[in-house]
Amino acid sequence: KLLHAKTVIGIAGTDEKCRWVESLGADKCLNYKSSTFAKDLIAATPDFADVYFDNVGGEILDLMFSRMARYGRIAACGAISNYNNSADKTVGLKNWFEVISMRIEVRGFIVIDYLHKIQEVSEIFKKGIEDGTLQVGDEGEHVVDTKFEDVPKTWVKLFEGANQGKLVTKLV
Repeated sequence: KLLHAKTVIGIAGTDEKCRWVESLGADKCLNYKSSTFAKDLIAATPDFADVYFDNVGGEILDLMFSRMARYGRIAACGAISNYNNSADKTVGLKNWFEVISMRIEVRGFIVIDYLHKIQEVSEIFKKGIEDGTLQVGDEGEHVVDTKFEDVPKTWVKLFEGANQGKLVTKLV
């Protein structure tokens, strides 16, 4: 909503996380672990999606290809669903033809490519915090006290869904 989106749909791995995402301003949040996720996504996007910000790749991205509007845009920022998979277990994309038939633009997104816009974006965020459009609080961080030698075990929590918001490793 901060950037004038008509509808914002979040995706999270538990109903509790979905309620949190909605408290941040999303119109709706879908639990991707639900047995009805695909049906829920179809119902939530009757007019299809113009923009999708992807962090996970895999099956969710594949399903989103079929929910994109003609000339839709996808910002690909991550592929966590396949980070720990061996080549033979990597989830492929079955709906790639949708990119062609719907003329979908898929572009990699790395935040450092936009450092030249940091002042502009900072002003947008500042205004959003001031007018209540953007909610910021401690619940958006999951801080884990960790010894240096235990950092890999802490980071595995990202793949287990143990965190809400960003996972912050605090060395102790």
